[in-house]
Amino acid sequence: MKGNYSLSGSSILPEWKTMYIAQFPNYAPLQNPSLSQELTLTLQDAFRNRTKLNMTNTEEADLVIEGEITGYDVAPMQIQSNDIAAENRLTVSVKVRYINNVDETKSFDRTFTAYENFPGTAMLSDVESTIVPNIINIIRDQVFASIAMDW
Repeated sequence: MKGNYSLSGSSILPEWKTMYIAQFPNYAPLQNPSLSQELTLTLQDAFRNRTKLNMTNTEEADLVIEGEITGYDVAPMQIQSNDIAAENRLTVSVKVRYINNVDETKSFDRTFTAYENFPGTAMLSDVESTIVPNIINIIRDQVFASIAMDW
């Protein structure tokens, strides 16, 4: 496959010029009010900084990413003998629709999931500002690899 390679490992074809990344609405039952904006901006920054694609505000772009946040869940991990969790896990799930208007065979609908564990003695509100950016970065890297590196 002929590609345009950069130092970041991106394999974006030269005929792909524009990209539109829509705002990701948050439909998760448990809400983080800033998650939608943080995820969207992080994805936009990744493609802006790692590729030569021009960001547009139209779905007529060569490449379109849209989707929604479908999960923001906390679950206990490592239950101790006293039925108290030694750790909890925050898991974020994001459904992504990737539309390649130049090569439709590259398009996909896929769910990306990432998580971070935190101490069972901590409240989610105490650790959210630390672990949510890590989770967003993992999802960003998964989405970027799936599109730009064709994984």
